[in-house]
Amino acid sequence: MRKGERMMGEPMARNEFSGTAHTVIQAHTIHGGIHFNDGHRPFTGPRLTGHLLLAGCSMAVGASLFLWTRDGGDAPALPGPTLGAVGIVLATFGAWLVVHAIVRHRRSRILWGDRSGPELNAAAERLASAVREQLGREERLRRLQDPAPIPIRWDTAPQDLIDHWENVTAVTGATGVSGGGPIDLRGRFEEIADVLDRVPSGRLVVLGPAGTGKSVLMVRLALDRLARRAPGERIPVILPLATWRPQAEPDLWEWAAELLGTRYASLATSTASARDIARELLRTGRLLPVLDGFDELPAAVRPQALRTLNGTLDRAARIVLTSREDEYRAAAREARVLTGAAAVSVRPLTVADLTAYLSRTAPPPHGADGRPQRRTSWRQVLDPRTPDPRTPDAARAARAARARVLGEALATPLMASLARKAYSDTGRDPAELLDSHRFPDRAAIEAHLLDQFVPATYDTSLAAASPGRHWAAGDAHRWLSFLARHARALGSPEVTWWSLPRALPWPVRCAPVIAAMAMGLVALAPVGYDRPAEGPLGIGSLPLFVVVALFGVVAVVDAALDSPRPWTLTARGRLPLLLWRAVTVVPVALFVVLAATLDLRASLYAVVPLILLVGGAVWQDTADHALARSPRALLRADRRTVWTLPGTRAVAEPRRAAAAVVCLLPPLALFLGEQVKTYYPPGVTPPSHGEGLVTGRDWLSASLGSAAALFLYGFAVSAWGKFTIARLWLAVTGRLPWRLMEFLDDACQRGALRQSGGVLSFRHRALQDRLAPPPPGPPAAAPPAAAPVADPSVPREMIVSALSPLVLCLMLPGLAITLITPDDERYRSLPEACELLDEHMAARAIPRPHVSTREPFSHGESRCYWTTDGDMSPRIDLVVTIGQAEAAQSAVQEAVMAFRNADTISGEHAGGRRSTLDLGQEAAWWRWDGGGQVLVRQANVVLNMDMHGPGADKRLPAFAEEVLHRALTRARRGG
Repeated sequence: MRKGERMMGEPMARNEFSGTAHTVIQAHTIHGGIHFNDGHRPFTGPRLTGHLLLAGCSMAVGASLFLWTRDGGDAPALPGPTLGAVGIVLATFGAWLVVHAIVRHRRSRILWGDRSGPELNAAAERLASAVREQLGREERLRRLQDPAPIPIRWDTAPQDLIDHWENVTAVTGATGVSGGGPIDLRGRFEEIADVLDRVPSGRLVVLGPAGTGKSVLMVRLALDRLARRAPGERIPVILPLATWRPQAEPDLWEWAAELLGTRYASLATSTASARDIARELLRTGRLLPVLDGFDELPAAVRPQALRTLNGTLDRAARIVLTSREDEYRAAAREARVLTGAAAVSVRPLTVADLTAYLSRTAPPPHGADGRPQRRTSWRQVLDPRTPDPRTPDAARAARAARARVLGEALATPLMASLARKAYSDTGRDPAELLDSHRFPDRAAIEAHLLDQFVPATYDTSLAAASPGRHWAAGDAHRWLSFLARHARALGSPEVTWWSLPRALPWPVRCAPVIAAMAMGLVALAPVGYDRPAEGPLGIGSLPLFVVVALFGVVAVVDAALDSPRPWTLTARGRLPLLLWRAVTVVPVALFVVLAATLDLRASLYAVVPLILLVGGAVWQDTADHALARSPRALLRADRRTVWTLPGTRAVAEPRRAAAAVVCLLPPLALFLGEQVKTYYPPGVTPPSHGEGLVTGRDWLSASLGSAAALFLYGFAVSAWGKFTIARLWLAVTGRLPWRLMEFLDDACQRGALRQSGGVLSFRHRALQDRLAPPPPGPPAAAPPAAAPVADPSVPREMIVSALSPLVLCLMLPGLAITLITPDDERYRSLPEACELLDEHMAARAIPRPHVSTREPFSHGESRCYWTTDGDMSPRIDLVVTIGQAEAAQSAVQEAVMAFRNADTISGEHAGGRRSTLDLGQEAAWWRWDGGGQVLVRQANVVLNMDMHGPGADKRLPAFAEEVLHRALTRARRGG
């Protein structure tokens, strides 16, 4: 710790702490702010300068090596490409180091910022605005002020649910830590923020049975705190505790940061993600976490959750927790109550409260014409007294008893709001609730209100007053029941349109991705699947087809396990991400293409489309659910992203590398097939015109196929694409309506669902449980308190996500070797030598021909020797050689070398004279007494024909031309 520094004229102390996420810091007084780091040293200016110098040297050396190899055209075959590859790697490393150093330095400014933390303060203000907007919208949708809030009241909880009052009221002073006695925490709905201010520790537990309005109370608490918040004070954030699993995520702040980062994506900056910002806001005490729904945790993990909370929170932490009273008491017996926390218990509504509230929600006693309405008022139903004195005493007693049962059933805000929905809003007579035959007890009344909610909400009598499409009550009940079951299966209280694909069978969910990968395989057809293997992976060969199919399988499995979230177009802070991805992806592609073509201009032609795809991918980001106007707005944003930047999803994330390879490989293979040049040995004149293996039809087919595969894959892995498939499938099977979004909007207007930003949930948890009852069976037993918590297993999603880059890294060397192999196999296979020089042709040169040697193709060579009755002369020999492309080896160059070797051997041993022939691309004719030899090469085919006997020197050229014509006519061509 360094003291004596000044800020704004005041002496300040700087505190620097380091450690893991579970480090608990205890100190009497901490001056200034506390800033946590990411486990690394601060990336200061000198370190940035050093990294930039190292990057500059690396790029300079790499560029020098590359230019040197480019100028040395007569350098040996191996050192040139090798040094060029080393130069490209060094230049790529230097460029990556520049971007990495700049991003690390800017990120370090946030994590190791100055004492005032301007970045975190600005992020806190953005979060406060977002939370205020979200909760204000939720308050209006819940009709908390229409016409007045339900009069919720509470008392101080029993002492066994409160920590020692000395811990609750502990105050740090000059003489140490001292505490006071009990505090009166009684209050009403509008006083919740004041009650929290009365607790010196800033920790409060709100207890009450189901439906007592605890969640509504937390909304009011957060809004009141935001309304009176001064700059720098804590920001209340409501976090549904049902999604936390302390065994898998023992760090509460990590779980909360993940949740806040997903919900408030607008917190992200150009140097830090929304999750990182949320984590720092939590750890530096700028937030007030409101943990809603402790009772919604599984019973087996509640004690562990309390122990984790008590072990994670330091003394300065403030927190609010809501729970049902019995569940909290059971967990506190095994662990202990929340340290330093006071507790309040929500009271049931009294008959007077119910009468006043429900009477205000009912229609006025007189209609529009001024005449009294024939309808029993809530006051008459809930008041056990009757104005008719002629009523017998027994009837009065029975009525009073029924009124008490009804008052007990409506004592929770949930049931009071359901009664309002079923009777006040529909104009039905609430007197039927006093029927003892239909409703013998409180449970029957509650079940009736829950069951009547949907029929009352979708009553046909309300059709004239309800704008938009009308839905049958039976259909609405079936659809809402499916949504409730789906939310329960996911273990989440939220209903989101982008989670609906998880209700589909995986073949249906993956059908578009399978179609996209199949389209990528079809786009490889112009390259030719029947081509022999060239090295580890031949372009268009069966091995390459198998590898591409493997990449396609990885992409399909990844899409099956992936749960995409809506994306939106963004232009904020995209430049660093563009540089990062470009430096990561583009140099690899440039290296592969440049190593194959040794042509910088051609490499740029191939890499520019990839740059456009990478550039398009960075202008999209996860949409902010909390700030979305509606779920429909999120859907439109994701659909707009897919249409505006088609195909960029394939290169948006490293996990999609396999899909990118499948979609982009066909045009790259054709491009390299056209650009890779065949190098001829010195003295060999290349042909005056190329063979034109790649046609315009091939280009059109491969390009259109790849573009279709890219767009289809982008659609298939997007939230909009998966939702489109799910909506169609669920509508066909009758589980959801065809106009799903319209139905969801209407359900929000009718009060069945509530909207919070872009997320929906059931307005009443009891209604959700009624529509989709939880599975029967006793809860799982809680683990022993002293038993260690085992580390969670690695999720399947993480394994599959790592498969794509892993497979790509394993296959990249072989793929690079294949891509630098010239595609110059003009002739893929030939008939055997004895089929080209058959007995009928041999009989024209020698009498009574007999095959003395017949060898099929082996290592690209076939032999056929014809003799006369077994004598050595006269005879005719034919050797056929076909050059085949191998790893980084040209097929034509192999044929040229075979031609040269045969020509050299003939000159050394035959002792004849040599002349040229106008045959093939190059030919040589050796003549001697009694015979001769013709060597001819056409592309990657070499014919070596010897003839011994009378007149051989005259007949040999014609025979060679005829055999060459046969060979080229019956050869299987490439391209």
